[in-house]
Amino acid sequence: MATVQHNFDSYIDLLINNPLFEGVTHQSMISLVENCKLKRLIKGTPCIGKEKTHYNFYFITNGKVKVFNLNNSDKQFTLFILSKNDVFDVFTLINNQQHNVCYDVLQDLDVLVISIDALRDWLKKNPLTLNCFFRYTIKKFELLESHILDLGTNNLTARLANLLLQHYNVENHQIEGINDLTHDELAQLIGTSRAVFNHHIQEFKKAGIIHVSRKHIEILNLLLLTELSQTEDPFI
Repeated sequence: MATVQHNFDSYIDLLINNPLFEGVTHQSMISLVENCKLKRLIKGTPCIGKEKTHYNFYFITNGKVKVFNLNNSDKQFTLFILSKNDVFDVFTLINNQQHNVCYDVLQDLDVLVISIDALRDWLKKNPLTLNCFFRYTIKKFELLESHILDLGTNNLTARLANLLLQHYNVENHQIEGINDLTHDELAQLIGTSRAVFNHHIQEFKKAGIIHVSRKHIEILNLLLLTELSQTEDPFI
């Protein structure tokens, strides 16, 4: 029994700083985590199938996973990069329908897994938490809306600049969330190939805008980067 309680407490520790559970009592958190299991998904393992997300809900406590769509030609369109304190899949949770997306583990992923039905029952008993889930979903839709607008209206230089600015933390002057992704993954985020992405990265370096090392991009000239996010492509 002591071991079980220890697991519950450790699970609560993993979720306690997640904004989804703002204001939730300790007792309610216990009733949630007693239905959870901690799993690790290793980078390079097969994608998480949409069938699994139809029955289970995932709270990310560490790592990264890509959410993407495939067309009939197997071309990918990256929707989101999910990381710590993100969840999937809210679409299935709310609509009780299978969400036609794919998941690919980019970094070893630690997740707390709960059955969809168990989470729905818990939310019925903790209805105020639904507001947090709705706020989370709205933020993701706003991000997706911005992403689609960027792809549809901006040139590649502006899209690259916007990607870097979107993930730039003004407090610590670091790029967060995408800084350890491969150039292939970054290229997919702005709708281009790795070769074209690399060309623009090199042009940004030559212009003194960024410094690039292995899976790390540092912004050197924030003002010029901001200007490039709003102008026609000078690197074509």
